[in-house]
Amino acid sequence: MNDLYKNFFETAIFLFLAASRTLINFYLDNQLLIQRLALIISGVLLWFVIFFVAKLKILELKTERYMDVIGGADISQRRSIKAWRQIQNRLKTNSSAQAKLAILEADKIFDELIKLSGFKGKNMNERLAQITEAQISNLKEIIFAHNLGERIIKEPELKISTGEAENIIGIYKKAFQDFGLLD
Repeated sequence: MNDLYKNFFETAIFLFLAASRTLINFYLDNQLLIQRLALIISGVLLWFVIFFVAKLKILELKTERYMDVIGGADISQRRSIKAWRQIQNRLKTNSSAQAKLAILEADKIFDELIKLSGFKGKNMNERLAQITEAQISNLKEIIFAHNLGERIIKEPELKISTGEAENIIGIYKKAFQDFGLLD
C-alpha cells in the first residue's frame, strides 16, 4: 500500500512540475502579447474609473469640501454662483412652484452664508437676531423674506406671483452682494 501512495505522490509532483514548466514556457513565449493585453485591459478599466468619477462628480464634491475646510473661498463662491444661477433659472419658468423653490433656495444659501460668517444659533431666526443693519444694509427686508420662506413651508398652497418672487430674490441678491458673494 505504501508503494501505491508513493507512486501517487511522485506522479502528482511530476504532473505539477510539468504543468508549471508548461505555463512558464507559455508565458515566456507569449510575454509581449500578455503584457500588451494586460496594458489594454488596464487602460479600459482606468477609463471606466475616470468616466464614473467624472460622471458622479465625486472628485468635485471632495475638492469643495476640502477647500471649505481650509478656507478656499473661490470654490465656495463658485458653488454659490452656480446655485444662484439655478435660482434665476427657476424664476424664468414663470411657475409659482418654481418661484417658491427659488425663494427657499435663496433663504438656505443666505442661512449658510451667515453660519459661515460666524453667527451662532439653533435656527436662522436666532442668527438674524445677532445681525445689525450696519452689517447687512437690508436686514429688515431679509427678515421679511425669511418669514415668507417659513410661511411657504408651513402653507404649501400659498400663492406667490413671479413678480413677488423676483422682489424677494432681489432682497437676497442685495445681501449676497453686501457679503461679496455676488458682483
